[in-house]
Amino acid sequence: MPDLSIQLHRYANAQLRRVLTQMDRDPNSPTFGCFDRNYWHYKIRDFPSSILQQGVFAIDAVRQGDLLADVQPETIESWCVAAVNALGRQVDRSGGVDEYYPFERSYPAAAFGLYAAGRVLTQWPLHLRDSIDWQPLKRLAEHLADRVESKAMNQQAAGLAGLALAAKLSLISPEQVKPHADRLFASQHPEGWFYEYGGPDFGYLAVTLDALTDYYDVTQDDRAIEAIDRAVTFLSRLVGADGKLPSTLNCRNTDYVVPYGLVRAAARNPIASWLVETLFANADEPQHFLWATDDRYHCHYIYASVVRALPHLEKMLPPQAPSPESEIWLEGCGYWIFWNPARTWTAYVAAKKGGLVRIHRQEGAIVDFGWRIRSGKNLWTSNWWSDEWKLDRSADTIRISGACQASKFHISTPLKHGLLRILAKLLGDRLIPLLKQQMIFRTGQAQGVPFDRTVQISADGVEVIDRFAASPNSTATPSPRQNLRHVASADSFSLEELQPALIAPASYQLNQAIEVRSSWRNS
Repeated sequence: MPDLSIQLHRYANAQLRRVLTQMDRDPNSPTFGCFDRNYWHYKIRDFPSSILQQGVFAIDAVRQGDLLADVQPETIESWCVAAVNALGRQVDRSGGVDEYYPFERSYPAAAFGLYAAGRVLTQWPLHLRDSIDWQPLKRLAEHLADRVESKAMNQQAAGLAGLALAAKLSLISPEQVKPHADRLFASQHPEGWFYEYGGPDFGYLAVTLDALTDYYDVTQDDRAIEAIDRAVTFLSRLVGADGKLPSTLNCRNTDYVVPYGLVRAAARNPIASWLVETLFANADEPQHFLWATDDRYHCHYIYASVVRALPHLEKMLPPQAPSPESEIWLEGCGYWIFWNPARTWTAYVAAKKGGLVRIHRQEGAIVDFGWRIRSGKNLWTSNWWSDEWKLDRSADTIRISGACQASKFHISTPLKHGLLRILAKLLGDRLIPLLKQQMIFRTGQAQGVPFDRTVQISADGVEVIDRFAASPNSTATPSPRQNLRHVASADSFSLEELQPALIAPASYQLNQAIEVRSSWRNS
C-alpha cells in the first residue's frame, strides 16, 4: 500500500498543473472559473463545454490539503467558488447545458456538472456556500430530474448522484430522486455490468462506481453497495495474467479505468483492494494507461477520480485476489476467458464484438482487431459490438457468424456545423438520438460481407479461422486498433498499435470465398 499511495500521489502532483492550466484563473475575467480552455483562452470555440467543470474536484483537493502545500487559502477558495459559479453561468433558462454544440442541452454535461458541483458544495464551509449563485443550479437540478439516459448507464449513475446531492442541498425534493435510483439498479446485469450502448465497458463501469459511491454517502441506500460489489466481482474475473483488463473488448472501446469508487470499496472489500493495486501499479510511470489520456478527458473526470481517491488509500483492506478459475463463459456479454494450467497466459474472445481475440502474457499481449473490408466507397468492419452476431459455442471452440457492419468516417466542416446549430436550435435535445444513430449505433447496418470466425483455445494455444463470402471488387485487410464506433473518450494511444498482431498484415481479394488462418502457440 505505501508504494501505491506514493505512486498515485506522485502522478497527481505531476499532473495538477496540466489540469489547472485548463481553468480561467483571472478574477477580473468574465469567464473566471471556466475550465474550457478552447473557449476562454484560445477562443476557437464560441461556447463553453460544461462537462469540463468537473475540474473543480482538482481545485477542491488543493483546498483540502490533499495536493500542493503553502498555498494561499483565499486564492484557492476563490477559484473553487468561481468554478461552481462558472457552471451556473452556463445553465440556460430551461436548465440545460451544452457539451459539444450550442443548444444541445446535453444529458451528460448536466449530470456530471451537477454531480461535481453538488459533491463539493456538500463538503464546503458556510462562507464558501454563501458565495454561490444557487438559482441556476436549482434550474439545472430540476431539468436533470426530468431527463432519463437509458443507454449509457454511467451517465445515468452520474445523474443519480447529482440529483441525490441536489436533494441534500434542498435544490429538489428527495421524491424526485427515487425513480432514477430504481431505474438504475434494475438495469444492472446479473453478471455485474451496466449497459453501455448494449454491453459492458470497463472504463465507464469504473465511472459508474465513482458515482454510486457518492450516491451511497448521501442516501445510505444499500442497493448501491450491492451493485458496487457485483461490479467489482465482474472486473476482478477479467484481469489477465499480465494484471491488465482486455480493454479492446469493451462495448464502447474505452481503454482506462478510474480509481475513486474502487478505492472506496476497498475499505470493506479486499478484492477491490486487489483490483486497485493491480490496475494502478506503477501509475507514476509514463507507460501506465493514465498517461495516454487526452487533456479533455483527463480534466473531465479521470484526474478528478485520482485526486479524490488519495485521502482514502490508507483505508484500503489488505488485497485478496479472486479465486482462480480455469475458464469463464459470460453468456450475457459474450465473453469467453481461458487460463492455461500454469496461469502464465489468458485468452479472451468477445463473441458479440465479431469474435475479437486477446492473449495476455507477462511478456506482452498478442492482440487481434478484426477485419475491415473496402469496396469502392463502402467500408465494412467485423470489429463491432452487436447482438446480431450468431454464436455457437462448444467445449473448446466458439463460432461467430454474421454480416460485417457498414461504417464511415465523419469529417467536420463549417457547413455541417452551421447546419448542426440550426437543427439544434429547432429540435433541442430531440436531435441527440438522431446523431447517436449516425455516429454510434448504426442499427440495421450489418449488411456487409458475410463473415464467419471460429476460435479454438486449448492449453497449447489459440487458433482462429476466418471465412469471408465472395464479394467481387472487395478487399479485406486486418483492422487497426481503432474502432469505427464513435466514442469520445476512446482511442487513446497504445503501444499495441505498433506491435505485431495475431493476424499478419496482408490484403485479400474477395472475388471468391476465402479462408484465413491465424494462430498462436504456447511455447
